[in-house]
Amino acid sequence: MIGVIGVFLGLAVLMYLTYKGWHMGLVTIAAALVVIVCNGMGIWNGLAEAYATAFKNFAGTWFLMLILGATFGKIMEESGAAASISNFIVGKLGKQRIVLIVLITTAILAYGGISVFVIMFTMYPFCMALFKEADIPKKLFPAMSICMAGTTCMTFFPGSPSVPNLVPTEYLGTTIYAAPVIGIVGGLFVFLLDYLFLTHCIKKCAAKGEHFVPAADDVIVDINDAKMLAGLPPVGMSFAPIVVLVVAAFALMKLLSPSNFAVVTAMALACLVGVVLFHDKFNVKNAIASGMGNGFNSLMVTSAIMGFGGVVTASPAFGSFTNWILSLQMNPILFACVAINVICAITGSASGGITIFWNTLADYMIQTGLNAQIMHRITCIACSGLDAMPHSSGIVLANSVAKTEMKDSYFYMFVTNAAIPLCGLILSIILYSIGLC
Repeated sequence: MIGVIGVFLGLAVLMYLTYKGWHMGLVTIAAALVVIVCNGMGIWNGLAEAYATAFKNFAGTWFLMLILGATFGKIMEESGAAASISNFIVGKLGKQRIVLIVLITTAILAYGGISVFVIMFTMYPFCMALFKEADIPKKLFPAMSICMAGTTCMTFFPGSPSVPNLVPTEYLGTTIYAAPVIGIVGGLFVFLLDYLFLTHCIKKCAAKGEHFVPAADDVIVDINDAKMLAGLPPVGMSFAPIVVLVVAAFALMKLLSPSNFAVVTAMALACLVGVVLFHDKFNVKNAIASGMGNGFNSLMVTSAIMGFGGVVTASPAFGSFTNWILSLQMNPILFACVAINVICAITGSASGGITIFWNTLADYMIQTGLNAQIMHRITCIACSGLDAMPHSSGIVLANSVAKTEMKDSYFYMFVTNAAIPLCGLILSIILYSIGLC
Protein backbone atom coordinates (compact mmCIF):
# COMPACT_ATOMS: atom_id res chain seq x y z
CA MET A 1 0.00 0.00 0.00
CA ILE A 2 2.84 2.39 0.83
CA GLY A 3 4.39 1.62 -2.56
CA VAL A 4 1.19 2.56 -4.39
CA ILE A 5 0.93 5.78 -2.39
CA GLY A 6 4.55 6.44 -3.27
CA VAL A 7 3.83 6.21 -7.00
CA PHE A 8 0.97 8.70 -6.73
CA LEU A 9 3.07 10.97 -4.50
CA GLY A 10 5.94 10.76 -6.98
CA LEU A 11 3.58 11.69 -9.82
CA ALA A 12 2.26 14.61 -7.76
CA VAL A 13 5.80 15.86 -7.12
CA LEU A 14 6.66 15.48 -10.79
CA MET A 15 3.57 17.34 -12.01
CA TYR A 16 3.80 20.12 -9.44
CA LEU A 17 7.49 20.89 -9.96
CA THR A 18 7.13 20.62 -13.74
CA TYR A 19 4.19 23.02 -13.64
CA LYS A 20 6.28 25.43 -11.56
CA GLY A 21 9.04 25.42 -14.14
CA TRP A 22 11.82 23.54 -12.31
CA HIS A 23 14.48 21.87 -14.46
CA MET A 24 13.32 18.46 -15.63
CA GLY A 25 16.51 16.70 -14.56
CA LEU A 26 16.03 17.70 -10.92
CA VAL A 27 12.27 17.16 -11.09
CA THR A 28 12.47 13.58 -12.38
CA ILE A 29 15.18 12.54 -9.94
CA ALA A 30 13.24 14.01 -7.00
CA ALA A 31 10.04 12.26 -8.09
CA ALA A 32 11.91 9.01 -8.74
CA LEU A 33 13.43 9.11 -5.24
CA VAL A 34 9.93 9.34 -3.73
CA VAL A 35 8.87 6.22 -5.65
CA ILE A 36 12.11 4.39 -4.84
CA VAL A 37 11.98 5.07 -1.10
CA CYS A 38 8.29 4.23 -0.73
CA ASN A 39 8.74 0.98 -2.65
CA GLY A 40 11.89 -0.09 -0.81
CA MET A 41 13.81 -0.43 -4.07
CA GLY A 42 17.20 0.81 -2.85
CA ILE A 43 18.27 4.31 -3.83
CA TRP A 44 21.36 3.38 -5.82
CA ASN A 45 19.74 0.47 -7.67
CA GLY A 46 16.66 2.57 -8.41
CA LEU A 47 18.69 5.43 -9.91
CA ALA A 48 21.63 3.56 -11.44
CA GLU A 49 19.56 0.73 -12.89
CA ALA A 50 15.85 1.49 -13.34
CA TYR A 51 16.18 5.25 -13.99
CA ALA A 52 19.46 5.08 -15.90
CA THR A 53 18.40 2.16 -18.09
CA ALA A 54 15.19 3.84 -19.23
CA PHE A 55 17.12 7.12 -19.70
CA LYS A 56 19.84 5.58 -21.86
CA ASN A 57 17.40 3.43 -23.85
CA PHE A 58 15.40 6.47 -24.90
CA ALA A 59 18.49 8.60 -25.51
CA GLY A 60 20.12 5.83 -27.53
CA THR A 61 17.05 5.28 -29.68
CA TRP A 62 16.09 8.90 -30.33
CA PHE A 63 19.29 10.98 -30.18
CA LEU A 64 19.77 11.14 -33.96
CA MET A 65 16.11 11.97 -34.51
CA LEU A 66 16.12 14.87 -32.05
CA ILE A 67 19.51 16.26 -33.06
CA LEU A 68 18.75 16.14 -36.78
CA GLY A 69 15.25 17.52 -36.19
CA ALA A 70 16.59 20.50 -34.26
CA THR A 71 19.32 21.06 -36.84
CA PHE A 72 16.81 20.94 -39.69
CA GLY A 73 14.60 23.48 -37.93
CA LYS A 74 17.59 25.78 -37.40
CA ILE A 75 18.61 25.55 -41.06
CA MET A 76 15.07 26.44 -42.13
CA GLU A 77 14.97 29.32 -39.65
CA GLU A 78 18.33 30.98 -40.25
CA SER A 79 18.31 30.54 -44.02
CA GLY A 80 15.00 32.42 -44.24
CA ALA A 81 13.29 29.40 -45.83
CA ALA A 82 10.76 29.17 -43.00
CA ALA A 83 9.89 32.85 -43.35
CA SER A 84 9.54 32.46 -47.13
CA ILE A 85 7.09 29.59 -46.64
CA SER A 86 5.16 31.57 -44.02
CA ASN A 87 4.89 34.57 -46.31
CA PHE A 88 3.61 32.38 -49.15
CA ILE A 89 1.01 30.65 -46.99
CA VAL A 90 -0.29 33.90 -45.50
CA GLY A 91 -0.53 35.39 -48.96
CA LYS A 92 -2.53 32.45 -50.29
CA LEU A 93 -4.79 31.62 -47.35
CA GLY A 94 -4.74 34.71 -45.16
CA LYS A 95 -3.55 35.06 -41.58
CA GLN A 96 -7.05 34.32 -40.27
CA ARG A 97 -6.61 30.67 -41.35
CA ILE A 98 -3.37 30.02 -39.47
CA VAL A 99 -4.93 27.29 -37.32
CA LEU A 100 -6.02 25.37 -40.42
CA ILE A 101 -2.60 25.90 -42.00
CA VAL A 102 -0.71 24.54 -39.00
CA LEU A 103 -3.05 21.57 -38.43
CA ILE A 104 -2.95 20.46 -42.06
CA THR A 105 0.83 20.92 -42.34
CA THR A 106 1.57 18.95 -39.17
CA ALA A 107 -0.90 16.26 -40.21
CA ILE A 108 0.88 15.80 -43.55
CA LEU A 109 4.28 15.57 -41.86
CA ALA A 110 3.04 13.15 -39.19
CA TYR A 111 1.22 10.89 -41.64
CA GLY A 112 4.37 10.83 -43.73
CA GLY A 113 6.10 9.15 -40.81
CA ILE A 114 7.83 12.18 -39.31
CA SER A 115 8.22 11.99 -35.51
CA VAL A 116 6.33 14.46 -33.33
CA PHE A 117 9.72 15.58 -31.99
CA VAL A 118 10.96 16.46 -35.48
CA ILE A 119 7.68 18.17 -36.38
CA MET A 120 7.93 20.56 -33.43
CA PHE A 121 11.43 21.65 -34.41
CA THR A 122 10.43 21.94 -38.07
CA MET A 123 7.24 23.92 -37.45
CA TYR A 124 8.59 26.33 -34.83
CA PRO A 125 10.53 28.79 -37.01
CA PHE A 126 7.88 29.43 -39.64
CA CYS A 127 5.04 29.25 -37.11
CA MET A 128 6.69 32.09 -35.19
CA ALA A 129 6.60 34.24 -38.33
CA LEU A 130 2.90 33.37 -38.74
CA PHE A 131 2.13 33.95 -35.07
CA LYS A 132 3.86 37.32 -35.17
CA GLU A 133 1.91 38.35 -38.26
CA ALA A 134 -1.44 37.30 -36.75
CA ASP A 135 -0.46 38.46 -33.22
CA ILE A 136 -1.17 35.05 -31.64
CA PRO A 137 0.31 34.37 -28.16
CA LYS A 138 3.15 31.83 -28.19
CA LYS A 139 1.49 29.79 -25.46
CA LEU A 140 -0.84 28.32 -28.10
CA PHE A 141 2.00 26.94 -30.22
CA PRO A 142 2.71 23.75 -28.20
CA ALA A 143 -0.92 22.61 -28.43
CA MET A 144 -1.26 23.59 -32.07
CA SER A 145 1.98 21.88 -33.09
CA ILE A 146 1.43 18.46 -31.49
CA CYS A 147 -2.33 17.88 -31.52
CA MET A 148 -2.33 16.26 -34.98
CA ALA A 149 0.99 14.44 -34.67
CA GLY A 150 0.23 13.22 -31.14
CA THR A 151 -3.36 12.07 -31.66
CA THR A 152 -5.14 11.97 -35.04
CA CYS A 153 -2.18 10.92 -37.18
CA MET A 154 -0.57 8.77 -34.50
CA THR A 155 -3.52 6.64 -33.40
CA PHE A 156 -6.74 7.35 -35.33
CA PHE A 157 -5.92 7.38 -39.03
CA PRO A 158 -5.24 3.91 -40.51
CA GLY A 159 -1.89 3.48 -42.24
CA SER A 160 0.13 5.62 -39.86
CA PRO A 161 3.66 4.21 -39.32
CA SER A 162 3.59 5.28 -35.65
CA VAL A 163 4.67 3.04 -32.76
CA PRO A 164 1.14 2.86 -31.22
CA ASN A 165 -0.25 1.71 -34.57
CA LEU A 166 2.49 -0.88 -35.02
CA VAL A 167 2.42 -2.49 -31.56
CA PRO A 168 -0.99 -4.26 -31.88
CA THR A 169 0.08 -5.87 -35.17
CA GLU A 170 2.67 -7.93 -33.28
CA TYR A 171 -0.01 -9.58 -31.13
CA LEU A 172 -3.12 -9.61 -33.34
CA GLY A 173 -1.73 -10.28 -36.80
CA THR A 174 -3.48 -7.15 -38.08
CA THR A 175 -2.06 -4.45 -40.34
CA ILE A 176 -1.65 -0.74 -39.72
CA TYR A 177 -4.84 -0.22 -41.77
CA ALA A 178 -7.06 -2.03 -39.23
CA ALA A 179 -10.66 -0.77 -38.75
CA PRO A 180 -10.35 2.07 -41.30
CA VAL A 181 -13.89 3.45 -40.98
CA ILE A 182 -13.68 3.94 -37.23
CA GLY A 183 -10.20 5.43 -37.55
CA ILE A 184 -11.04 7.89 -40.33
CA VAL A 185 -14.36 9.08 -38.87
CA GLY A 186 -12.89 9.40 -35.38
CA GLY A 187 -9.81 11.20 -36.70
CA LEU A 188 -11.82 13.74 -38.69
CA PHE A 189 -14.00 14.36 -35.65
CA VAL A 190 -10.92 15.11 -33.52
CA PHE A 191 -9.49 17.35 -36.26
CA LEU A 192 -12.71 19.38 -36.34
CA LEU A 193 -12.85 19.77 -32.56
CA ASP A 194 -9.17 20.82 -32.44
CA TYR A 195 -9.78 23.42 -35.15
CA LEU A 196 -12.83 24.87 -33.42
CA PHE A 197 -11.17 24.91 -30.00
CA LEU A 198 -7.93 26.56 -31.11
CA THR A 199 -9.79 29.12 -33.22
CA HIS A 200 -11.91 29.97 -30.17
CA CYS A 201 -8.78 30.29 -28.01
CA ILE A 202 -7.18 32.76 -30.43
CA LYS A 203 -10.29 34.94 -30.38
CA LYS A 204 -10.48 34.74 -26.59
CA CYS A 205 -6.80 35.73 -26.21
CA ALA A 206 -7.33 38.68 -28.55
CA ALA A 207 -10.38 39.81 -26.55
CA LYS A 208 -8.25 39.72 -23.37
CA GLY A 209 -5.59 41.89 -24.99
CA GLU A 210 -2.93 39.14 -25.17
CA HIS A 211 -0.28 39.50 -27.88
CA PHE A 212 2.62 37.68 -29.49
CA VAL A 213 5.81 38.10 -27.44
CA PRO A 214 8.95 36.41 -28.81
CA ALA A 215 11.53 34.71 -26.63
CA ALA A 216 14.79 36.57 -26.07
CA ASP A 217 16.73 34.41 -28.55
CA ASP A 218 14.02 34.04 -31.22
CA VAL A 219 15.06 35.16 -34.69
CA ILE A 220 11.82 36.03 -36.48
CA VAL A 221 11.55 37.55 -39.92
CA ASP A 222 8.97 40.31 -40.33
CA ILE A 223 6.96 39.13 -43.33
CA ASN A 224 5.71 42.70 -43.85
CA ASP A 225 9.22 44.10 -44.33
CA ALA A 226 9.65 44.34 -48.11
CA LYS A 227 13.42 44.85 -47.92
CA MET A 228 13.85 41.81 -45.71
CA LEU A 229 11.53 39.70 -47.84
CA ALA A 230 13.56 40.47 -50.93
CA GLY A 231 16.50 38.61 -49.43
CA LEU A 232 14.56 35.43 -48.68
CA PRO A 233 14.98 32.27 -50.78
CA PRO A 234 12.33 31.64 -53.47
CA VAL A 235 9.32 29.83 -52.07
CA GLY A 236 9.74 26.81 -54.36
CA MET A 237 13.31 26.35 -53.17
CA SER A 238 12.20 26.86 -49.56
CA PHE A 239 9.70 24.00 -49.76
CA ALA A 240 12.29 21.64 -51.28
CA PRO A 241 13.87 20.36 -48.02
CA ILE A 242 10.43 19.61 -46.52
CA VAL A 243 9.35 17.78 -49.68
CA VAL A 244 12.58 15.76 -49.56
CA LEU A 245 11.92 14.97 -45.90
CA VAL A 246 8.37 13.67 -46.45
CA VAL A 247 9.00 11.83 -49.73
CA ALA A 248 12.27 10.26 -48.58
CA ALA A 249 10.75 9.11 -45.28
CA PHE A 250 7.81 7.48 -47.10
CA ALA A 251 10.02 5.81 -49.72
CA LEU A 252 12.76 4.67 -47.36
CA MET A 253 10.29 2.98 -44.99
CA LYS A 254 9.83 0.38 -47.71
CA LEU A 255 13.59 -0.20 -47.91
CA LEU A 256 15.02 0.34 -44.43
CA SER A 257 14.17 -1.19 -41.09
CA PRO A 258 13.32 -0.13 -38.42
CA SER A 259 11.19 2.88 -39.36
CA ASN A 260 13.33 5.22 -37.24
CA PHE A 261 16.29 4.43 -39.49
CA ALA A 262 14.27 5.52 -42.51
CA VAL A 263 13.15 8.79 -40.89
CA VAL A 264 16.64 9.62 -39.60
CA THR A 265 18.07 9.05 -43.08
CA ALA A 266 15.37 11.28 -44.56
CA MET A 267 16.17 13.96 -41.96
CA ALA A 268 19.86 13.82 -42.86
CA LEU A 269 19.01 14.18 -46.57
CA ALA A 270 16.70 17.12 -45.84
CA CYS A 271 19.43 18.87 -43.82
CA LEU A 272 21.93 18.29 -46.62
CA VAL A 273 19.53 19.68 -49.23
CA GLY A 274 18.92 22.74 -47.04
CA VAL A 275 22.64 23.41 -46.66
CA VAL A 276 23.29 23.01 -50.40
CA LEU A 277 20.37 25.22 -51.46
CA PHE A 278 20.77 27.97 -48.84
CA HIS A 279 24.50 27.95 -48.03
CA ASP A 280 24.84 31.57 -49.16
CA LYS A 281 21.95 32.74 -46.95
CA PHE A 282 23.33 31.91 -43.49
CA ASN A 283 26.35 30.78 -41.49
CA VAL A 284 26.16 27.01 -41.90
CA LYS A 285 28.65 26.21 -39.13
CA ASN A 286 26.86 28.34 -36.52
CA ALA A 287 23.40 27.10 -37.50
CA ILE A 288 24.40 23.44 -37.23
CA ALA A 289 26.14 24.06 -33.89
CA SER A 290 23.07 25.84 -32.53
CA GLY A 291 20.69 23.19 -33.86
CA MET A 292 22.68 20.32 -32.40
CA GLY A 293 22.91 22.12 -29.06
CA ASN A 294 19.13 22.53 -29.00
CA GLY A 295 18.70 18.89 -29.94
CA PHE A 296 20.95 17.61 -27.16
CA ASN A 297 19.18 19.79 -24.60
CA SER A 298 15.80 18.44 -25.65
CA LEU A 299 17.17 14.89 -25.65
CA MET A 300 18.29 15.20 -22.04
CA VAL A 301 14.92 16.61 -20.96
CA THR A 302 12.86 13.90 -22.60
CA SER A 303 15.23 11.12 -21.54
CA ALA A 304 14.89 12.27 -17.93
CA ILE A 305 11.12 11.86 -18.21
CA MET A 306 11.57 8.33 -19.50
CA GLY A 307 13.95 7.66 -16.61
CA PHE A 308 11.18 8.39 -14.13
CA GLY A 309 8.84 6.12 -16.10
CA GLY A 310 11.45 3.37 -15.84
CA VAL A 311 11.49 3.67 -12.05
CA VAL A 312 7.69 3.46 -11.87
CA THR A 313 7.43 0.39 -14.10
CA ALA A 314 10.23 -1.33 -12.15
CA SER A 315 8.55 -0.70 -8.80
CA PRO A 316 6.59 -3.43 -6.94
CA ALA A 317 3.62 -1.05 -6.91
CA PHE A 318 3.36 -1.27 -10.69
CA GLY A 319 2.60 -4.97 -10.32
CA SER A 320 -0.23 -4.01 -8.00
CA PHE A 321 -1.59 -1.69 -10.67
CA THR A 322 -1.50 -4.56 -13.16
CA ASN A 323 -3.36 -6.87 -10.79
CA TRP A 324 -5.96 -4.19 -10.10
CA ILE A 325 -6.51 -3.66 -13.79
CA LEU A 326 -6.99 -7.40 -14.32
CA SER A 327 -9.56 -7.50 -11.53
CA LEU A 328 -11.84 -4.95 -13.20
CA GLN A 329 -15.17 -6.53 -14.18
CA MET A 330 -16.35 -4.75 -17.31
CA ASN A 331 -16.83 -5.04 -21.05
CA PRO A 332 -13.46 -6.02 -22.62
CA ILE A 333 -13.34 -2.92 -24.84
CA LEU A 334 -14.05 -0.59 -21.92
CA PHE A 335 -11.56 -2.58 -19.84
CA ALA A 336 -8.86 -2.03 -22.47
CA CYS A 337 -9.59 1.70 -22.66
CA VAL A 338 -9.43 2.16 -18.88
CA ALA A 339 -6.32 0.01 -18.50
CA ILE A 340 -4.38 1.74 -21.26
CA ASN A 341 -5.22 5.22 -19.99
CA VAL A 342 -4.16 4.32 -16.44
CA ILE A 343 -0.82 2.98 -17.71
CA CYS A 344 -0.31 5.95 -20.07
CA ALA A 345 -1.04 8.42 -17.26
CA ILE A 346 1.55 6.75 -15.03
CA THR A 347 4.26 6.48 -17.69
CA GLY A 348 3.42 9.73 -19.51
CA SER A 349 3.81 7.94 -22.82
CA ALA A 350 1.35 6.70 -25.44
CA SER A 351 3.92 4.34 -26.96
CA GLY A 352 5.02 3.10 -23.56
CA GLY A 353 1.44 2.69 -22.36
CA ILE A 354 0.20 0.60 -25.27
CA THR A 355 3.40 -1.47 -25.33
CA ILE A 356 3.08 -2.33 -21.62
CA PHE A 357 -0.63 -3.09 -22.07
CA TRP A 358 -0.11 -5.59 -24.89
CA ASN A 359 2.97 -7.10 -23.26
CA THR A 360 1.00 -7.68 -20.07
CA LEU A 361 -2.57 -8.34 -21.18
CA ALA A 362 -2.38 -9.72 -24.72
CA ASP A 363 -3.47 -13.24 -23.71
CA TYR A 364 -6.52 -11.91 -21.86
CA MET A 365 -7.61 -9.69 -24.75
CA ILE A 366 -7.20 -12.40 -27.37
CA GLN A 367 -9.20 -14.88 -25.26
CA THR A 368 -12.18 -12.49 -25.24
CA GLY A 369 -12.77 -13.37 -28.89
CA LEU A 370 -13.27 -9.75 -29.95
CA ASN A 371 -12.71 -8.72 -33.55
CA ALA A 372 -8.94 -8.28 -33.93
CA GLN A 373 -9.29 -5.15 -36.09
CA ILE A 374 -11.51 -3.51 -33.50
CA MET A 375 -9.10 -4.38 -30.68
CA HIS A 376 -6.25 -2.96 -32.73
CA ARG A 377 -7.87 0.37 -33.53
CA ILE A 378 -9.63 0.98 -30.21
CA THR A 379 -6.54 0.22 -28.11
CA CYS A 380 -4.45 2.36 -30.42
CA ILE A 381 -6.87 5.29 -30.10
CA ALA A 382 -7.12 4.83 -26.33
CA CYS A 383 -3.41 5.49 -25.77
CA SER A 384 -3.72 9.08 -27.04
CA GLY A 385 -5.78 10.21 -24.05
CA LEU A 386 -4.25 10.46 -20.60
CA ASP A 387 -0.72 10.12 -21.95
CA ALA A 388 -0.78 13.93 -22.19
CA MET A 389 0.10 14.51 -18.55
CA PRO A 390 2.48 17.35 -17.55
CA HIS A 391 5.30 14.79 -17.29
CA SER A 392 4.75 13.46 -20.82
CA SER A 393 7.92 13.74 -22.90
CA GLY A 394 5.98 15.28 -25.81
CA ILE A 395 4.35 17.89 -23.58
CA VAL A 396 7.67 18.79 -21.95
CA LEU A 397 9.53 18.93 -25.26
CA ALA A 398 6.84 21.11 -26.88
CA ASN A 399 7.35 23.72 -24.17
CA SER A 400 11.11 23.37 -24.45
CA VAL A 401 11.04 23.99 -28.20
CA ALA A 402 8.57 26.88 -27.91
CA LYS A 403 10.35 28.40 -24.89
CA THR A 404 7.01 28.62 -23.07
CA GLU A 405 6.04 27.90 -19.47
CA MET A 406 3.96 24.87 -18.59
CA LYS A 407 1.62 26.98 -16.45
CA ASP A 408 0.77 29.11 -19.50
CA SER A 409 0.41 26.41 -22.15
CA TYR A 410 -0.71 23.20 -20.46
CA PHE A 411 -4.45 23.91 -20.39
CA TYR A 412 -4.53 24.13 -24.18
CA MET A 413 -2.41 20.99 -24.58
CA PHE A 414 -4.59 19.04 -22.16
CA VAL A 415 -7.71 19.89 -24.15
CA THR A 416 -6.22 19.11 -27.59
CA ASN A 417 -4.16 16.08 -26.57
CA ALA A 418 -6.28 14.51 -23.82
CA ALA A 419 -9.87 15.76 -23.58
CA ILE A 420 -10.64 15.92 -27.31
CA PRO A 421 -9.00 12.54 -28.15
CA LEU A 422 -11.00 10.96 -25.33
CA CYS A 423 -14.14 12.34 -27.00
CA GLY A 424 -12.89 10.72 -30.20
CA LEU A 425 -12.42 7.45 -28.31
CA ILE A 426 -16.03 7.57 -27.09
CA LEU A 427 -17.22 8.18 -30.66
CA SER A 428 -15.11 5.25 -31.88
CA ILE A 429 -16.67 2.93 -29.28
CA ILE A 430 -20.13 4.08 -30.39
CA LEU A 431 -19.26 3.40 -34.05
CA TYR A 432 -18.07 -0.08 -33.07
CA SER A 433 -21.27 -0.72 -31.09
CA ILE A 434 -23.40 -0.03 -34.19
CA GLY A 435 -21.38 -2.45 -36.29
CA LEU A 436 -18.89 -0.24 -38.12
CA CYS A 437 -15.29 -1.27 -38.59
